[in-house]
Amino acid sequence: MKTKVIGRMISIVIVLILILGGIFAYIYFGTDLLKSNGQLFFKYLGQVLDVQDGFIDSQLTEYSKKKYTGKYEDSGTFSAEIAMNGIDYGTSQAVNDFNITYSGKVDNTERKNEQNITLNYSEDVNFPFKYKYANDTVGLQTDYVSSKYIGIENSNLKEIAEKFGVEDTSEFPDTIDFFSDFTNQETMNLTEDERQQIIDTYLPIFEEKLGQKEFTKTKENDVTSYSVSVTNQEIKDLILTILETLKNDSILMPKMEEMFKNALDTMNQASDEDMTVQSLIQAMIDDMNDADIEEGTNTITVTQTNRKLSAIALTINDTSTTVEFTISKTNDSGNLTYGIEMNATDNETQENARYFFTASYQGLEELASVNENYQFGIVGNIDGEEQKMIYTLNCTDTFNDGLTIEDFKEDEIQLLNDYSAEEMITLLMNIVERIGEVNSEQMQDIGFDEEAGNPILYAFPLTSIGLLTYNQAASVVKENSMSEVEMNAFNAKFEQYEGVQRGTSVTSLLQAVVTNNISKLYDDRKVEVSGVVTMAKDATEAPTEEINTGSTYNVELQYTEGLVSGIIITEQ
Repeated sequence: MKTKVIGRMISIVIVLILILGGIFAYIYFGTDLLKSNGQLFFKYLGQVLDVQDGFIDSQLTEYSKKKYTGKYEDSGTFSAEIAMNGIDYGTSQAVNDFNITYSGKVDNTERKNEQNITLNYSEDVNFPFKYKYANDTVGLQTDYVSSKYIGIENSNLKEIAEKFGVEDTSEFPDTIDFFSDFTNQETMNLTEDERQQIIDTYLPIFEEKLGQKEFTKTKENDVTSYSVSVTNQEIKDLILTILETLKNDSILMPKMEEMFKNALDTMNQASDEDMTVQSLIQAMIDDMNDADIEEGTNTITVTQTNRKLSAIALTINDTSTTVEFTISKTNDSGNLTYGIEMNATDNETQENARYFFTASYQGLEELASVNENYQFGIVGNIDGEEQKMIYTLNCTDTFNDGLTIEDFKEDEIQLLNDYSAEEMITLLMNIVERIGEVNSEQMQDIGFDEEAGNPILYAFPLTSIGLLTYNQAASVVKENSMSEVEMNAFNAKFEQYEGVQRGTSVTSLLQAVVTNNISKLYDDRKVEVSGVVTMAKDATEAPTEEINTGSTYNVELQYTEGLVSGIIITEQ
């Protein structure tokens, strides 16, 4: 009897042990209750490559693949918000009112793309134009210039570059790929075994370098962060060990080398045997070994939300500056958002700058119509004033396997490939002049200072820098000499009227002179008219009423350093 009782007790104890063991195992492996802060730090750091709990998202990968290989209709709006020292309120208002809208179709299966794009300066003032790529030809069209597209066949581009006066075209591509390639994304796709092997390779490096340090925990609602402090020297040692390991990584290195080669091919750059990803990594290692490390304390933070990795941050502190860099991901009810942010603060003046980029996606579950939202910005407090440049792009891609894009018809496009150098430059100069006239009228309509150019130059400061650089370069050309092709193209506008002409042709000549003089920045490219009519370089109207359309006139051209500078008109 006692034996049976003891047997039952042993059975009960074993069952209890199994139950308690299962509960303990669940608590330990299925929850975070029994893990130390350090263990949890490494646990969530190890999720970085997980497609469910980490930064990689399988739905986004599928969307990218479908977008870059399929057919879809698209639409979107791009806008800017600018507030900078040196830009007055009126200019800022014009910039912030400005936006770009587009709508169109993309057919990656046939490598075709057509878009209707509009530069909107106000509700009533805009500049619409069309972009189209079909049958290996790219074209632009606006009714302000012509009913036809102006296009270039995507072949023999070296020849066109030579027409523009480019002497060395060895680095110039013969063709340009106008379509995003999914090859690099496919190259970097990792299998589950490869992801696990990478984690097993690199996570122990962090554990070895940081495992003996003290970790702290902070919690706010469902967001919990685990942090560790490290010195500059420890950060250097950690990075060097990762780079040395990466050099010999049998999984990542081949993929990175293939991506590097694809990037060179896209830019039409020949592969350099001495320039490889491995050599670049070695150069980084050499630079870090040679660099002097200042004293400083840094913080690495890993954040989890609902037991999924949501952010990794690095805070760098030294005597003068505090910099915090954060990469984050959230997925809230199908709204997937990625963020990259850097905050920098001057510890003495408290001036600060925040750089950020966010990308969010809705509709990834069905992959029928996906909304993308991107925002890039720089916001800072300089000299007590807020400075900001914020750019926003909202777009929607709706997949449609039935959409089609027509090829260019022969009568709807002018191909620059068919033009001589002189004809091509003359055409382009006339187009630029016409667009300049339209811009002048539209800037007056919105009350924008015409001398300031266009709000788009302030929405994109680098564009202004580029324009300034161009003008400086143009000044140098002006002070020295124009290219022979450009000089011939300039003269051709007037030489076609040389000799004996009817009054109607002379009237057209006078209009051409006014258009030239108004649009030219340099006095040596402006033309004077004398004889039966007189027109100074600064004339804004042509005295066509003084020309008798039924009479005959002789047109004589005068040249200064090879350029037409004067026109003498005498009646026959």
